Amino acid sequence: MLSYKREIKATRVGLPRGLYFLHFAPIQKKHSEIVMYIHGGGWNSKCPKDFEFIGQRIASEGYECVITGYRKVPRVHFNEIIDDVCLEYKAVLQYFKKREINADRVIVMGSSAGAHLGSLLVYDKEIHKKYKIGAKRFAGFISLAGPLCFQGKSTWVLKQLLSDLFEKGQDQSVGEPYSRLDLLTADDTTELSIPMFLIQSEHDGVLNLDQTLLFARKAMEMNIPVTFYRVTDSKNTHTSYSTAVFFDDLGKSKTLQTIFSYMDQLSTDHSV
Repeated sequence: MLSYKREIKATRVGLPRGLYFLHFAPIQKKHSEIVMYIHGGGWNSKCPKDFEFIGQRIASEGYECVITGYRKVPRVHFNEIIDDVCLEYKAVLQYFKKREINADRVIVMGSSAGAHLGSLLVYDKEIHKKYKIGAKRFAGFISLAGPLCFQGKSTWVLKQLLSDLFEKGQDQSVGEPYSRLDLLTADDTTELSIPMFLIQSEHDGVLNLDQTLLFARKAMEMNIPVTFYRVTDSKNTHTSYSTAVFFDDLGKSKTLQTIFSYMDQLSTDHSV
């Protein structure tokens, strides 16, 4: 991280509650989509600054990119964290509006805990209703090693993280993306047919592949377009392919190639 070339200077935007997001403006803008990246860290650590290299990498491909954060466990729990994510999303839209930058199409991307939160932001209709979020703005969702399903056999690590994330006695299904899909009706799936790209390795170590596949099947049953990519690179453990992959050479990393290829596909008809 110390040796990573910082070619793009990030703009830091302060928000209430000690929150902030970082904006990385591309040197040469190639796409009309905004990428909102929600960082990981087990819901209990890290901040947007720790993932500056990802914002740099995405912006270098011609996208406006913002990295958002949220308050952490154990000081707060799920309800407060998802509240932060939604309010930051709305703050990001206001930020671009003031700067007259089109933000009509937003690609939400997250790693690990950030992917979990991002999936709720994009597909949970109750969240949309509560925070007055219009789903039509979402161009796509990308999950890198996101815990999207708590059903079946979970690793000890995920069980521990989830027990810390939720209040004692709280029903975890309120924050489980898999369960939240059950709320969708036929009318909802027309509006929320937002394409998703799920990336995971069978050697993840934190997540079981079967749980992500279960989530993917349910999404497809709801007529949501799903692309699933099983990581085959040698660097295929949880942190390696969910975050460190953005350090890799695009010409050598199949996973990184796949990520940007998918993003380009989403923006094919909307390039600037």
